[in-house]
Amino acid sequence: MSVRPTLPVAEPRRKENQFVTKRGRKHHNYPPGKAPYPISYDRDILDSDAMDHHLWRSLFDGQPTMMVTPNYPPKRVLDLGCGVGSWTIDAARKWPNATLVGFDLVNVQFPLNYLEPHVARRITWEHGNFLSTRLPFEDDTFDLVHISHVSKGVPEHKWSSLFEEVRRVMQPDGFVEVIEEDIIFPVLPRWFTEPLRANDPFSSARHSSDSFSLALPFPPLTLVEKAPHEHVILEFLFNSVFESRFINMKPTVVVLGYFTPFFSRCLSAPSLNFSVPFLAPLTPLPEVTRPTTQYFGSPDRISAIPEVPSYPDARPLSFASSINRSSSSSSLPSLDDPRSRYPLSSDKTWSMTPTVSSFSDHETTKSYQHHTPQSSVTRVASWVTSSETPTLDNALLAQSIMPAEKLGKLGERTRAMNLYRSFVTVLGCREAMWEELKVLQRSSRKVLVDLGWESRLLDDREARARFDDLFKRFESDMRARISIWYSMTELGYGLPEREPLHKAELLEEERIRKAILDARAQAREEDFDVPCRVIRVLVGFKESDGVDVCCDKS
Repeated sequence: MSVRPTLPVAEPRRKENQFVTKRGRKHHNYPPGKAPYPISYDRDILDSDAMDHHLWRSLFDGQPTMMVTPNYPPKRVLDLGCGVGSWTIDAARKWPNATLVGFDLVNVQFPLNYLEPHVARRITWEHGNFLSTRLPFEDDTFDLVHISHVSKGVPEHKWSSLFEEVRRVMQPDGFVEVIEEDIIFPVLPRWFTEPLRANDPFSSARHSSDSFSLALPFPPLTLVEKAPHEHVILEFLFNSVFESRFINMKPTVVVLGYFTPFFSRCLSAPSLNFSVPFLAPLTPLPEVTRPTTQYFGSPDRISAIPEVPSYPDARPLSFASSINRSSSSSSLPSLDDPRSRYPLSSDKTWSMTPTVSSFSDHETTKSYQHHTPQSSVTRVASWVTSSETPTLDNALLAQSIMPAEKLGKLGERTRAMNLYRSFVTVLGCREAMWEELKVLQRSSRKVLVDLGWESRLLDDREARARFDDLFKRFESDMRARISIWYSMTELGYGLPEREPLHKAELLEEERIRKAILDARAQAREEDFDVPCRVIRVLVGFKESDGVDVCCDKS
């Protein structure tokens, strides 16, 4: 193992110096070259982190970790990239004899004075930039390091130094648990978006807090016929944000190669591919309506029943269960093409569906294999291995840390929440995408024009107005697709309040619904097989003799 230059020790920043506000959104105040994490720290972003933690918690019966070792439960724990601190707090409650450190770039953690005293006194929040400075801990300090969803802020060339630092602060016999997901722009197919704006030149359908509703029209958008969906410009800008920061958008594929050299034994669960949810029903009508021009309909109208599509490959998730290493370079995009740096969902070389069964190390090829819904959901996940990955511990191949039975039972609520998380990630990147647009307008304007952008050079004021219009359209479409109210009612919350509908509004709502169903019936199969999240779990152990690792918590 090569010896790397020693990183400087982190110096804490005052909280008031950690943030900057950009158009009302809260961002960290580091330059992108030092801390390339592009996502804002707004309430919806932080809330989605907490909701995602509770999803994982439910999958593992409330256990903070997927592994049980002879030293379980751990005594000294580091949560690296802790965010608001949800995992740290839950782990402190579950392990009453453990002391925990939550480490993050900025101070957004839950105030300890609001916690139970016996929990708060065992938690410490620390802050710093692990990309440019050493972790402020002595060697061999922690018997568990937890890392979750930090890949949106880690350039690919920084993974090795990060894992080297993690190994340094781990105790012998200790282990690190990594949960990472691919960076995906959530795609809405045309069979869903086109009916929202069809047959009515004076209005467009927008999603309010409850369902589809009429709204003032968005400015006309030049749509490229061959474009796979209506939001290709935003997808291009979103991808550009990460590519320009040298952040690989497929960490579930590439991180394993940087992870295994630093740990004596490594485990890798198959990738979990979550597809988009089924269509939610329309919100039931209000029980009381105003007289005369308003519609006196039943709250239990047919369109308020959930739609389960009849296409054969509808399934909540599948396991990507093998690695195919390829040295082929024939399918690499040309470096002369500006779009090669910012691949879109239409590029088959770069796209991933819930039925992907093999990956290429350098994302040069993809092979597709379709499974039946039953085999994709209910089979027990096997450990990923191949002859070219000898660092994976063959003695542990029969074990599985992923609860396949529970994963197979995840409902529509979970699928919608996964789509919502991908959606708020795009919202959090809004200002970073705007900065990319300003650069690309001058450096790659032809590419933007080909995707439907204005052919003339816009000044910043005009460009920002156009950019905001595109975002409003995207946000409206996504909220209509997610229908968050439906997920909340499955959790026990009441129906959202609705204003009584006029007959014209009700008829328009029903028309849009029918148009979407009709368009979906004519759609291609690949329009349904679209992922909104791809997640992978890695576990690594620091070398020592005589450790018997067990995944059974019973």
